[in-house]
Amino acid sequence: MKRKLVLIICLIVCFLCISQIVINYINKKTGTSFYNSTLPSHNEVNIEKIQEKYENILGYIKIEGTNINYPIVQGEDNNYYLSHLPNGEKNKMGSIYLDYRNNGFDDDNTIIYGHNMNDGTMFSELENYKRNDYYKNHKSYMIYTESGNLKVEILAAYIADASKEGLPINFEDDEREKYLQKVAKSNILDSNVNIKVEDKIITLCTCADVYDTSRLVLIGKVL
Repeated sequence: MKRKLVLIICLIVCFLCISQIVINYINKKTGTSFYNSTLPSHNEVNIEKIQEKYENILGYIKIEGTNINYPIVQGEDNNYYLSHLPNGEKNKMGSIYLDYRNNGFDDDNTIIYGHNMNDGTMFSELENYKRNDYYKNHKSYMIYTESGNLKVEILAAYIADASKEGLPINFEDDEREKYLQKVAKSNILDSNVNIKVEDKIITLCTCADVYDTSRLVLIGKVL
């Protein structure tokens, strides 16, 4: 009787494992298919054309020489697009999305989130910015929006603890200078990029493979 029970338990465990593998495969295939359908043709991003199909897409981020080539959306909170594609379909790949507090790309600091996926998709390649040799070959990227294209020059990368600190959107008085000083102290890049008080900042954020609440934060200024 015990052997039969053990066999049944083993079969159930095997079934659950296989089911999870199948679900993960379908998720990956569905998500990859969606994002491939939004890729710009001939390497040119036409945000208006993309918005004709998906109205909630606010922009498009592209880092040359990487897999980071995705539309940008924004939700009513910072949770929904962790598990939904831009078309609203539930998927573990989620979306690349603006912080819900941002007013488009017009704030002092625009924050963009994305998953650090094990298969190299979404924002996983940001992990490479822990290496200065990688940074030297990928110092800037583009964000395409309705109101114009933004070229962003990367100036810093650091590891933050999401359970202890938040990322600011707008600064008052000397808050900006204090924040940039804090970033400079934590910066792991050999960077000589200068930033002025009037410069707009773009922040890319993803999970870091350091500890559970660690986040890799990549700071750049709009040129």
